[in-house]
Formats: sequence, structure tokens, C-alpha cells
Amino acid sequence: MIQVDSSVPRKNTTSEKSHFGWAELLFVLGLALYLATRIIALDKFPIYFFSDEAIQTQLAAKMIENGFKDASGQIPIYFENGGQYNLSLSVWLQTLVAPFERSIWLTRGISALLTLIFPLTLGLALRDFFKIKYWWFAPFVVSAIPAWFLHSRTAFETALGTSLFCAFLYFYLRYRMQDRDFLPIALLFGALTFYAYAPLQLVVILSGLFMLIVDWGYHFKDKKVPWLGVITLLVLALPYVLFRIRHPESLGRHLSILQSYWAGNAPLGSKLSEFFKRYIKGLDPRYWFLPNQTDLIRHQMKNMAHFPRLLSPFIALAILKALSEIKKPAWRIALIALLVSPSGAALADVAITRNLVTVVPLAMLACLGLDSHLRWLADKPKKAILPVALVLIALIASTSFMTHNAITKASAWYHDYGLYGMQWGGKELSAEIKSYQAEHPDKKIIVSPTWANNTDVILSFFLGYPLPVEVNSFKDWTQNLRELDENMVFVMPPDDFNTARSSNKFKDLEIIHSLNWPDGNVGFYFVTLRYVDDAQEIFDREKAKRAEPETSVLHLFDQDLKITYPMLDIGQIYNAFDGDTNTLIRGLEANPLTIKIVFEEPIEMRGLRLLIGQPPSVLIAEIKLADKDQTLRSGVQSFGYEKNDWLETYFAGTYLVEELKISLQENTSNPQPHIHIWEIEIIE
Repeated sequence: MIQVDSSVPRKNTTSEKSHFGWAELLFVLGLALYLATRIIALDKFPIYFFSDEAIQTQLAAKMIENGFKDASGQIPIYFENGGQYNLSLSVWLQTLVAPFERSIWLTRGISALLTLIFPLTLGLALRDFFKIKYWWFAPFVVSAIPAWFLHSRTAFETALGTSLFCAFLYFYLRYRMQDRDFLPIALLFGALTFYAYAPLQLVVILSGLFMLIVDWGYHFKDKKVPWLGVITLLVLALPYVLFRIRHPESLGRHLSILQSYWAGNAPLGSKLSEFFKRYIKGLDPRYWFLPNQTDLIRHQMKNMAHFPRLLSPFIALAILKALSEIKKPAWRIALIALLVSPSGAALADVAITRNLVTVVPLAMLACLGLDSHLRWLADKPKKAILPVALVLIALIASTSFMTHNAITKASAWYHDYGLYGMQWGGKELSAEIKSYQAEHPDKKIIVSPTWANNTDVILSFFLGYPLPVEVNSFKDWTQNLRELDENMVFVMPPDDFNTARSSNKFKDLEIIHSLNWPDGNVGFYFVTLRYVDDAQEIFDREKAKRAEPETSVLHLFDQDLKITYPMLDIGQIYNAFDGDTNTLIRGLEANPLTIKIVFEEPIEMRGLRLLIGQPPSVLIAEIKLADKDQTLRSGVQSFGYEKNDWLETYFAGTYLVEELKISLQENTSNPQPHIHIWEIEIIE
């Protein structure tokens, strides 16, 4: 067990006087620069307003309406977003602005204001516990970090969690080096970090374990500290424990939605190996100091690395010094923070949103390295005033240029404004819809959802709820003959518009209005149209063609199997047999969805189970026996699940089977069901 520097810290006394000098003044000016560059033109950059931002204000407003309770009458701990419980503290934060008229500025502004915690607590930690001369550089360094600049101007919960993590480190240092009474406050900020953003849960847990081990002697020197820590942790963990009791499936579902390898069936050794590879990627200097093509373009500053490249030598210098000063608690914390930060991101694919917390130790080390180098210069005949001034000017100029460039030019950085790009248009399209509806109140507007994630959430943020428009895929009108009249106005992105024009199913296609993307090209078409006269015949021919079964050969049970199945619109047929519960197949329109398997060599089986979705369903399994001319059937009915679950059916015994037919029917009134199957397993 590591036991180093376990002396009792000296508390501050009233005789100690605070001093406000040039360093403090520069620190305050740095915080002002930071805050200004977070707030200025907040609704213009980032150029998108994402559904994950909009839903937090909406959830907060709904919670207020319900008396700060959820549908079950309990105080909510986590909130559902996109089928997973991954929002918590950030929604509670939005209750401060939810009662006011909704705006991007308010939703992002309250989050941006809270990110001030990061440069504030970082600077104080550098001053009070590292005792460096140029601690006041902290807000200037933080302001100049491109990845942080972008995300601290959003309402994404990752920015809030990252800021709270820095506060957690600061108050732990206060506990460790100043006053034991700060332990509950340190644990409180650790818990707030834990609740703020799901990937930070592992980061907080590992941080706590490392801190427990390396400062073991200090923790247990005062007998009251362990008990105080345990009691505080139990109180802070209670909400999470209650949530896990209410929703025991939430963690697995969250990992499945993220398509994490931890949710798969691979051996533990393989999962640990995958974790280590992704963990290393999260620390890779190339990821941080070179522009990358890994992250989504909406999470990048064009042609910029995530972290200023010119600060990389100072980070390297600080790491070397930290290793030499490992016996000092503050330097150990800097290394611990660096080591644990990528762990949460490594549970899934490494992305800057999940890995953003790593900017905290990087910024800390950058400041420590700068101070070490500038102090070395100060020992030379020429003092370090000029180099300090040059560094300060460079950081301010970098931040100012980055801010100006983002606000004035970001709309032209990338030209993919759709679903896989910037997802631009929430605010702008809503304004166009409002204006059009005011002039044409008799029109029914149908908005395509294919240009962004959860477009209904984005539109309801600006247009209110219930939505005054219908959000529906135009594909429904191109695949099936649906009601279509002159009062319907379709709002669609270019892909849908081109589909409508080239399908030969519509006539009198008229563009009555349009909204341009920032690059000047049309981004949204307001369209009226009618079916061609022989549309019914066209749809009948297409439906007949889609009903024709498809055939594939898969290698299963050490043999090649011939599998017949209807047309799918998501996944490939092997996804139903790959042992991975993160992949799925979805039938285009078949109900029931029937899969027929012919075995080259008969296999033994006594039952069948399918991992299916939530709708009520009927499963029928029919087997043709190999040793006799006989067919057996077995079936089971599901009355609906709250989440994906296994539906199983068994025969009277174990049989040698040469042919298997699986039929899954959605037992609802839905006229156009899309049957989902995540996995098919034969029970031997």
C-alpha cells in the first residue's frame, strides 16, 4: 500500500491575510475573457441546435409541470432520452430557465455559465496547492482549447460534467492538503460529476479508488475521516441505488444503444483487450494535437486540433516533473486525473464528447509546464517578463481569433448540413414554418425527419407542444398509397425531394417555398404534389415484388444453411444469428415475418427463443422432423414488453430437425408494422 506525505494539513488561521495583486487581477481578467468567449453570439455557434440540447429544457419544463415528479409520482433521478436513461443533473440545471420563453441562448447560456467552474477551480488549485507563480494563466489556457471552446458553448451534459470533475479535484486537494473537513464537499462534487454525464461514472469511480490507495495513510490517520467518508458516500449514492432498483435494465440498455462491446457476448479477455486499445486511443497525442477525421464534423473545429499543439511540449515537461514529484499529493492528483480520464470513453467508441474530460488534466499540465519553463527563464540574466507577456498575448490572440472565426465563418466550414453532418436548421426551419403557417393557416404541413436526430424534439422546442405540424417520413408516401390532397405541404431535404421527383409516382410537383443552407444551396423544399393516375398499379407491382422472398446461405452449426426470409430495411439476415444483441434485422413490411431454415445435416432442438422489441407479438415455430415424415408446431404469445426481451417457445421433447420455419407476427392494430428481431437462438 502506498503511504506518502500523510502529515496532518495545516488549517488556515484568521491571522493569514489574503492579498489581491497583479496575479489576482490577471486571473479575474482571464475569467472575464473566458466568460465573454462562451457567451458572445451563443445562438450562432455551434451553427446547429441539437436534439440532445433541446430535450433537456423540455424535460425540465415537463418536470416542473408535474410538481418535480415523474409519471410514477417519484422525484426523477435520471431522465429518458432516445430510449435510454442518460440525463440527470443537466436537466435539473435547466429548471432555472425552463419557465421562461425558450431560446437557444438561455438553454446554452446556463450551461456555459456553469463551465466557469473549470478555469476558476483550476486556477485556484494551481495557486493554493501547486504553489506555482503563474497560476493565473489557467483561464487563458482553458479559453484557448478548441475542443473545450466548442462544447462549452453547447448545452451538452459533457461540458457540465467536465467542469464538475475539475471542482472535484480541487476540493479533494483542499481535503488532502489543507483541511480534512473538506472531504464531504469533495465527495459531493465527485457525485455531481457522476450524475452529470454517464461516461464520467467510471472516471469518478477510478479516481476515488486511486485516491483511496495512494493516500491510504492520510485517510486513516484521523479515525473520524473513514466514517465521515463512508456515511457521505452512502447518502450520495442512495439516489443512484434507488434508480438501479427501479430500472435494473438501464445500464445494459444504455451500453446496447451505444453499441458497446461490453454488451456483446465476447469473452472477458477480449473485452478487456478492446478496452485497453480504446483507452490508449483516448490518450494518443495524435488524437489531441493533430486535426482528426475520427470525430463527427459537428464536434470539430475545422483544421484545428482538439488541444493547442503549441502547448504539447509544456505538457510533456509537466508529466516528467510530475513523475519526479510523485511523493507530493498535488502532482499525484494531476497524474491520476490524466490516467483515469479516458476510461469512460473507452467503454464505447472514443469520441471527443465522451473524452472531453481529459482536457482537465491536459490544461492543468499545460499550466504547470508553462510555469516551470517561465521560472527557468526568470533565473537567467534577462527576466521572464517579456516571455510571460508573449505567452499571454499569444493565448489571448488565439482565443480571440478562434472566437471570431467560429462566429463569422463556421457556417461555411462544412457543406454536409444533414443527418450525418451538421444537422443544421432547427431554429431556421421553425421560423420559416411559423411564417408560412401565419400566411396559410389552412395548410397541413408535414415535415420530413431525415435531416436530424429526433427532429420532433427540435421542432417542439421552437414551435411548442403539441406540434402544429406532422413529423413523418416522406418514404411512407413513396412506398404505399396514402392520402394526398392539395392542402398538404411537404417540407423535405434534398434527398427526399430528389426521391419524389425520380420515383415516377407523382405529378404536379410544385416548389412553393424553400430555405437555403448557409452555403446558398437549397436545404429544405416546401412542396405540394399529387399521385399519378396509375399510382395504384405502380404500388401493387412494387408490393408484389417486395413480397418475393430472398435467400441467403449462412454458415451456422458447422454447416452451410439455406435461409429464406422477406425483404429487410435494416440489417442483414446474419445479424439475427451473430450472437450480438446490439445488431438487429427489421422487416420492411412483412407481418408475420417468416424465416425458413434448411439444414444440410439435421440438428437436435427442443425449442427456440427470439430477442424482440416491445409490441405484443405471436411466435410460431414449425419443425420438419428428419427421422419421420412429420411436422410439429409450437407457439407462444407476448402481451408486450417494457423493453427488449426474449420470447421463448418449446416442443414436447428434443427432436432431430431438418427444416425450421420461424414466424413472428406483431399483434397490434398498426397497419404498417416493422418487425424487429435482435437475435434468434435455437435451444438444443
